[in-house]
Amino acid sequence: MALTGGDDDFKYDIAFSFVKEDEGRATQINDLVQDRYRTFLYSKAQEQLAGTDGEKAFNAVFGKEARIVAVLLRPEWGNTAWTRIEETAIRNRAYSQGYNFATFIVTVPRTPIPEWLPKTSIWYDLERFGSAGAAAVLENRVRECGGVAVQETLAERAARLQRAENFNQQRDAFHRSHEGVEAAREAYSRLVNGLKSNSELLSSIGCRIQDVAYGGITMIVGHSVVLTVQFEFFSANSLDKAALTAGFYDGVPRLPSLMVLNEPRTLKKWKFKFGLVGPPDRTGWTGPDGKEHAPEALAEFLLGHFLELRRRQLGQAE
Repeated sequence: MALTGGDDDFKYDIAFSFVKEDEGRATQINDLVQDRYRTFLYSKAQEQLAGTDGEKAFNAVFGKEARIVAVLLRPEWGNTAWTRIEETAIRNRAYSQGYNFATFIVTVPRTPIPEWLPKTSIWYDLERFGSAGAAAVLENRVRECGGVAVQETLAERAARLQRAENFNQQRDAFHRSHEGVEAAREAYSRLVNGLKSNSELLSSIGCRIQDVAYGGITMIVGHSVVLTVQFEFFSANSLDKAALTAGFYDGVPRLPSLMVLNEPRTLKKWKFKFGLVGPPDRTGWTGPDGKEHAPEALAEFLLGHFLELRRRQLGQAE
């Protein structure tokens, strides 16, 4: 790893704390910074810790050896054996130093912020800003805390490019596989179930959710705004041309089995592609703006836009 040009009081510049469900996200963020800063990622440091007292080693890393700590926060964090140790080390360190050294990166929407964390502490919405944005935030935090990056060596650059090439090959193989298609279908099913799980909330504001008889389309109908979602694929062994279409309209559109007199105005229409979005095997939807959406988060993202468009449309009608 590259050594920083700042003081030598720290063994690491960034230490990542996460549960196994976020290992892929942590690996991706780590890969964006590890050639300029010294990082600690447990899955990459097992050889260093082999034969040591794990609890003592983790207390040292998160309690004093890392310049800053990046916590990938989801409800499970702090409730597993290792993250419980890491949480204790972070809180003990904060008792004397405050929480300026810690950045909390929320990986699952609506994850409650720990009650012990000051409301002014820095936390980051990964779903909204992405891995590249998280890496930029962490680099800035390292600099604020006295760390200085150095230019990567040719060997480090070659290793980084090789990692990127390996992932590109893995992503392309997934794209051209039956497993990829099945994963996409399962992710779409999760999206529809996620939308339907909010049926009570939607009903409370005068909206309803229904499946269209033909075409595999699910529709949310509200006053002045309608959302339709449909996933289309054309091969059992490839995701070529496969896409999830989310359309927002100011009325019910012409769809199979539905009789509509007047075609409504299209407010927005987005296409999402499904595939591998990060190592080791992290999948997700990618929107037209290049932003990634985890399978468990896309339903809330679309519902958020539906409610916002409904608010705007109702405001215009008043």
